[in-house]
Amino acid sequence: MNSKSILMICPFASPNIGGVEAHLDKLIGKLLALGHRVYLIAYQPLTTKTRGAAYEKNGNLEIHRVQWFGYNLFHKLEQYYVAQFLYLFPGLFIKSLIFYVQHHRELDVIHAHGLTGALIAKILKKIHGKRAVISTHAVYNLETRRFLALLVKYILKDFDKVLAVGEMSKRELIYIGIQPDRIAIHPNWINLKKFRPEDKITCRNKLQIDSGRFTVIYLGRLIEQKGVRVLLETAGEMDHEINFVFAGDGPLSEDIRAAAKERKNVLFLGKLDKAGLVSFYNAGDLFVLPSQYNEGFATVILESLACGVPVLATNKGCVPWYVDKTVGDLIDPSKENLKAKIDYYHKNRAALDAKARVCRGYAERCFSESNFEVILRSYDE
Repeated sequence: MNSKSILMICPFASPNIGGVEAHLDKLIGKLLALGHRVYLIAYQPLTTKTRGAAYEKNGNLEIHRVQWFGYNLFHKLEQYYVAQFLYLFPGLFIKSLIFYVQHHRELDVIHAHGLTGALIAKILKKIHGKRAVISTHAVYNLETRRFLALLVKYILKDFDKVLAVGEMSKRELIYIGIQPDRIAIHPNWINLKKFRPEDKITCRNKLQIDSGRFTVIYLGRLIEQKGVRVLLETAGEMDHEINFVFAGDGPLSEDIRAAAKERKNVLFLGKLDKAGLVSFYNAGDLFVLPSQYNEGFATVILESLACGVPVLATNKGCVPWYVDKTVGDLIDPSKENLKAKIDYYHKNRAALDAKARVCRGYAERCFSESNFEVILRSYDE
């Protein structure tokens, strides 16, 4: 493939925390390594309190971050999709339009992430007919949401390639009338050289985690929708010999910090830098992601498995497509189910160890960087 100039449009990007943000970091890194030029337009973090530079240039990468209002308003509008969409659209659209008018001659591809970015890309595509690709990062339950289904079909019908986050996502897009030959699944991937098994005791000592206790870990956005409060309540009702270690950032940070002061079995590490992630995963016996919604292709699950740590996750969304029973358990993420499974593995370490032994090989087979080729091909096909 010849070197290309790619405009990426996404509401969420680093230093905001989340799976989409992690995916963008990896994708952009791979594109830059191949000599492509990337322009990224995103908001300043909307769900975490860190901030990035408004304008950032590093070699072939330019990032434009738009300052926007409403810290955590995105999650408060979760149940009101139209309101959420209208909240995200204006600032990103204005910035993208201005940038596009100024730079359209040097652009080869517009790559949108999520529906807000997709509508913006659709409008820009109509101006000069640039090739446009959309990556979905969620399952929208379109079979039961008629208005949203009509909106999604209208937005996506003109894209040259639609990259679905998983098999469930692909099925619902075909259901609403997107042509199957324009849809491809973009499996997530991770850096298997970075995320690898390390000595558990050494990692626990580094993070000041009690090395003798059974340890449950959670990493990600600290929000209700990820099941953080359910997991925190679970910790309060379980054997104090089981550690619950939380890391990340978000509106529930203070709740976790308060619980850590009151309970000996809760530890809060805050937002970890990238260097600390591998030690964090390896410090755990069981990684738990009890999302209360249809989860997409969660990067944290992949990273945990690559480090040899089994997962306990939601049975919702795309997760059942890429996690099987050899490396994890998928449950309806209620407090009762969490307590039962965590207690089972606390008392049956041999069963958990059997899963742990095959996690690394599973990650190598399913989540290698070769998955990136699906996205790369979409820029030309």
